[in-house]
Amino acid sequence: MNVMTPTGGIGLTEILIHAGYVLTAAAFLLRDILWLRLLAIAANVCVGLAAYRAGMDPHWVVVAWAVLFVAINLGHSCWLIYERYLQRLTDEEQSLYDCCFQALDRVSVRKLLRHGEWIDFAAKDCLARQGIHLDRLLLLSSGEAAVLLGGKIVARLKTGKFVGEVSFLSGDISTAMVVATEPVRCLAWKKEPLERLLARQPDLVNVFYAAVGKDLAAKVAHHNVALSQV
Repeated sequence: MNVMTPTGGIGLTEILIHAGYVLTAAAFLLRDILWLRLLAIAANVCVGLAAYRAGMDPHWVVVAWAVLFVAINLGHSCWLIYERYLQRLTDEEQSLYDCCFQALDRVSVRKLLRHGEWIDFAAKDCLARQGIHLDRLLLLSSGEAAVLLGGKIVARLKTGKFVGEVSFLSGDISTAMVVATEPVRCLAWKKEPLERLLARQPDLVNVFYAAVGKDLAAKVAHHNVALSQV
């Protein structure tokens, strides 16, 4: 973001030069990289115009460099705006982000969520059956489900909890049955497409395993507390 000062300018030319330096200084004071680049564009536009207006012989070298800096910063600004558009989440996605993916990259989280399918379950519907290889992974967005082992409720799952994550990670059969105790809305991923997605886009791997690992850790801690109270 170099700003060069052409000589010989008076009046409006001098104003443009000063404006270029002021905008450059202001840009370096900003933490937001998008606004920094936008101010850099404005600064180099001012410098380029000042160089073009300088006397009878415009400083074409300065104009050329100013145009180059404007083009570079404009390209990066467009990409930053596009990335911020990708970070926009629906209300349901935002709720899941706050529960499961907080502090993780929003763009990657959005990609992962958009590859899922929303499914509604009525009360008493079975979300996962015991003793089979599950073909999908569920993430509860609303409602409550019960985990049953031998016909006995051993745990309850609410918003932000995964269903079938152990079977998905290990490839083993499901060790428990999960039944909705009230209307439930879930985000579901088919197992094979999800595996292909994670293999194809490594940036999603950390997001996925961070969320699943956090959920598993919470479930293990809850289980240990329950055992200690028996």
